[in-house]
Amino acid sequence: MIKLFLKTALRNLKRNPLNTAINILGLSLGFTVALVSTLWILKQFSFNRNHENYDSIYQVMLTGTFNNEKSTGPSTPVPLAKVIASDFTNEVQDITLVTNESNNLKVGDKKLNVDGFYAMGKFSELFSLKSVHGDISTPTAASTMIISESLANRLLGSTDVIGKTIQLNGKEQYNILGVFEDIPENSTFQGLAYILPFVDYLRKNEGIDESWSNCFFRTYGKIENPQNIPGLEQKLTNIFRTNLTDINPEILLHPMSKWNLYDSFKNGKNAGGQIQYVWMFAWISIFILLLASINFINLSTARSLKRGKEIGILKSVGVNRRQLIAGFLVESILSVSCAFLIALIVSTLLLPWINTITNTALHVPFTRLQFYLYSFLGILSIGVLAGLYPALFLSSFNPILALKGKMNIGKRGFNARKGMVIIQFAISIFLMIATYLVIKQLHYTKDRPIGYKSSNLVNITSTSQLISKNFEILRKELIGQRLIQEASLTSNFVNKLTLTGGGFNWQGNETKEGSIMGIFTIDENFAKTVQWNFLKGRNFSKDFKTDSTGVIINEAAAKFMGVTDLTSKQLSKRGINYTIIGIIQNTLSESPFKSITPTAYFLDFLPKNKITLRLNEQQDISQTMKAIAQQFNRFDPDLIFDYAFTDKEYAKQFEQMEMIKSLTSIFTGLAILISCLGLYALVAFLTEQREKEIGIRKVLGASEVGLWKLLCTEYLWLTLIGFLVAAPLAYLLMETWLDDYVYRISISWTVFALTGLTALGITLITVSYQAIKAALANPVITLRNE
Repeated sequence: MIKLFLKTALRNLKRNPLNTAINILGLSLGFTVALVSTLWILKQFSFNRNHENYDSIYQVMLTGTFNNEKSTGPSTPVPLAKVIASDFTNEVQDITLVTNESNNLKVGDKKLNVDGFYAMGKFSELFSLKSVHGDISTPTAASTMIISESLANRLLGSTDVIGKTIQLNGKEQYNILGVFEDIPENSTFQGLAYILPFVDYLRKNEGIDESWSNCFFRTYGKIENPQNIPGLEQKLTNIFRTNLTDINPEILLHPMSKWNLYDSFKNGKNAGGQIQYVWMFAWISIFILLLASINFINLSTARSLKRGKEIGILKSVGVNRRQLIAGFLVESILSVSCAFLIALIVSTLLLPWINTITNTALHVPFTRLQFYLYSFLGILSIGVLAGLYPALFLSSFNPILALKGKMNIGKRGFNARKGMVIIQFAISIFLMIATYLVIKQLHYTKDRPIGYKSSNLVNITSTSQLISKNFEILRKELIGQRLIQEASLTSNFVNKLTLTGGGFNWQGNETKEGSIMGIFTIDENFAKTVQWNFLKGRNFSKDFKTDSTGVIINEAAAKFMGVTDLTSKQLSKRGINYTIIGIIQNTLSESPFKSITPTAYFLDFLPKNKITLRLNEQQDISQTMKAIAQQFNRFDPDLIFDYAFTDKEYAKQFEQMEMIKSLTSIFTGLAILISCLGLYALVAFLTEQREKEIGIRKVLGASEVGLWKLLCTEYLWLTLIGFLVAAPLAYLLMETWLDDYVYRISISWTVFALTGLTALGITLITVSYQAIKAALANPVITLRNE
């Protein structure tokens, strides 16, 4: 019987190649979106699951109140980790603290600049690193290290390197104790190349292990009993507040299961994060799959009129309704299977492009049995659900009326199909509005004033004391060779504010704790290098000896301090009064989606190891960078010359928004296409139902234009209803989404007018084909059976 059903199904599919192709195309598009979205979503939820202690690892987060705003981040001080390790052994089983480091490593003639860190406690044990060779326990002895498998192969050509040495930053020698397996790419610590003992860090930074204000480190712990979390957070908060008062600190223990998807905090509480995009794409894929199923039902039902006599004959020769339903379901499942196979091929071909957009490594898991099991269940479920309504509808025909071609679909069936089209266009219009607003917000933020000229600006991190010591000589040589226009040595790059500090006071703000401000240390050449815009005052100058106690502030700081002119107030820190000599336009040194931090720029405050170059615009960039690298290596032969263009670094901050824009645009396009296919199905169905009515109207004198208007008006109303359903929902949801951005657009009525007109235009184009075809049909042919 199944074999007969398959033969019949294949025969029917071949009999209507156009309808079959449209049917399968709609389903395959829906499956493609669902498959790609599912792979991406599963990838997000698999983050960090390679760690054996996944369910019990927590990160210590610190919430501080900065200028009446709460801010939560991962930076913590060393004394906090020491207190946890000594006084909370029952609540926290293992504890580790790490730094962020990037160092030059050298073996023989090979040099690499790679990321690693100094670690205190049991990092290797806590995060279950796997050994390739040797002992990979977190190193504790001075001048020892463990390295990753890939670093061993790149730097030493083998993983059997126990006992060999690596030179760090051209001077220190480190003995290799062990080699660990590379950490998977879907892990927080992906790319970790080496781990150094924390005793070496303390040796280079005396006193930092006693400082509660130096929050430069990340702290992690293993907590097996989650019920201890609230009490432990309160105890650690109380301890912290007795040692650091100026930021009103609060401790939050953040579980590993939320590091990737729940990484956003607002007012000291977790506010979601990447999870909103996971759910967004999950719902989009569900809606698009729903659109594809609606399209399938509409097309199958529209095709039913041509099969009326076939059904009548089958019923008259004794085929019962159950067998008819089974036959139609087999046909439906066969169509779904073909659509899924096409979607599988298309998804495989598209994944390299999708991986580029999403910056992930997605792949179809062909080697996993669960994939085939879930695929089979999905095909069966969707095939039955999508084919059940057409099967019940077609098998219910009266055989006598079916043979006469007099099948009554009823108003209920007609209205149901209308409702399906309304749903299709409501979803499509919603996605159109959302995509338009995402793109507009992205461009609005990209066009935000940044306060400096980013083109031809190069950032270089110099860990070499030789470069810093001879920087002025190097600068003059580079300018003399016309390789650069200007250069500056600072504590931070212009686009990266890495340090904020408390204790700032001024007239009218003389509290004990002081206020928090961003801190930069720059030189006299920085303003010219980045091309600052001065609103008031001047730049630092070597002609003024008093500039050593001068300070330049940004607009945000001037507003925060209430500075109206350069003589009104002084800024004090550490008991030193700094004279405000200039106010600059706000410089965007953090996320472009956040507000500007009040920031102060000093001549002598922090160590300077960041070099910014402004290239000569009239020189070839690639040749210029090679020549600059030669000059740097002339002063320090062991230096690995790494650099980054400021404008490209700034563009990286929009990668997630670019991903959202790209995927929503793709999904919206597919939703519109599937909706058009569904509309095409309904128009084909109804025009075929009304072909004799149209023929009679033509005989009675109706014009082709009048018939076209008659057929089109109805569907334009359906689109308008879909718009009225989608528009308010889109406004509410997108307004909520935009509230997360400090620098945001406002939603204008023009967005809805544009999308509404676009939707009506798409409907008109889709309907017109069938309407014109019906209006131009010969009435003699349509009426010959009457």
